[in-house]
Order: sequence, then C-alpha cells, then structure tokens
Amino acid sequence: MTRHVRRTLCVLGAALVAVLAAGCTNEPDPPATSTTSAPSTPSATSPTPTPTASPEDQAALRAEEVVRAYLRAQTDCLTDPPATEVTCYDSVAIGTELVNLKNALTSAQAMETRVTGAIIVDSIELRGVDLTSDPAASPPVVPTVVFGVCADVSGYNVVDKAGRSIVPPDRAATSPLEVSVYDYEYPDQAHWRVGYVVPAEDLACGG
Repeated sequence: MTRHVRRTLCVLGAALVAVLAAGCTNEPDPPATSTTSAPSTPSATSPTPTPTASPEDQAALRAEEVVRAYLRAQTDCLTDPPATEVTCYDSVAIGTELVNLKNALTSAQAMETRVTGAIIVDSIELRGVDLTSDPAASPPVVPTVVFGVCADVSGYNVVDKAGRSIVPPDRAATSPLEVSVYDYEYPDQAHWRVGYVVPAEDLACGG
C-alpha cells in the first residue's frame, strides 16, 4: 500500500485557450426620406460578436476541466473508502490510469486507510493538442491533449485506521506531472479522460 500511495501522491491535474473572435459588420443607415433638417433615424445596433474557438481550443478547455476533476477525485474517492463505489473514477480516468486508481481504492478499503486534505493545482500549462483519430491503427491513434501540471500536495495526507500519517516525511510539497487526456469517442467532448500520468522531469515547480 505504501508504494502505491507514493505513486498516487507523486503521479496525480488551465489550458491556454486561444479564443478567435468572429467579426461582423453594421448595416448602413437608411437615406433620409424628407428634405427637412430632421436627423435621420440610426440603424439598429448589431449584436456583439460571439467568440468562437477552434476544435483544438475546445478540446483543451474540456480536457483541462477533466484534469482538475481527476485531481479532486484523489480526495473525493478516498476520504471514506468503505463507502466509495468502484465506479468513482469512471468519469475522470480511462485505461491503465483507471485500473491504477481502482486498485488504489481497493487497497485503501483493505488496509483501512483514507486521505485528508486536497491536491491544489499550482499551475497548469498546455503542452500539446493532437486531434488525429485512427481507431483502426495498431495501437489505435486517439485524440490527445497533454498538460504540464504543478500539483501542490503539501496539504494532502494519507492516514491509517489510527489516524497516523503514512506519507513519507521527505515528500516534496509540489509534484511536477505530465498528464495525457484522451477521448476515444471524439468529437463527442463528454468523453475526455485522464489516461496517462508520469512525473514531468522538465517542469520546474516550487517546493
């Protein structure tokens, strides 16, 4: 359990969204219908342009929301393990990462451990968006968004059934992570899930 807790703490995660504005033009004022000096009636004001986002922007925004929900789930699903359903992580993770999280929950239930506190996002940067999809490839090519995340774990603790912390005392306050988010049902934006999390050795985080 201690080894798995280390991984959960070490590999737990705001995309830079470039919004493109769509322009519009005003209709010209109608000509005056009288020779008198009365002022012409102004035309109706055109509606404010609605910002639009590219598919990459939309994917990054949705994937960022999932990363943050994934980090919150590290507390939500492990605060009271006996009362937590095994499906707790299904809306935030997929594949190997989902298996790892379910194993963490099962271990917490068996070992009678629980977590306190929360993981805080110190910073999150967009590292790449690739919406290429080729499900017939081997392995399948899936739309992917990658983030670099500095996760503050200083207030996140794992305790045993007696309430004693089992977190190593030398744990760093902040963990640098590279988080890959996948959507196997793209372009449906509701299916972005965290699928791969590794330490980001090239990401400088405080603490």
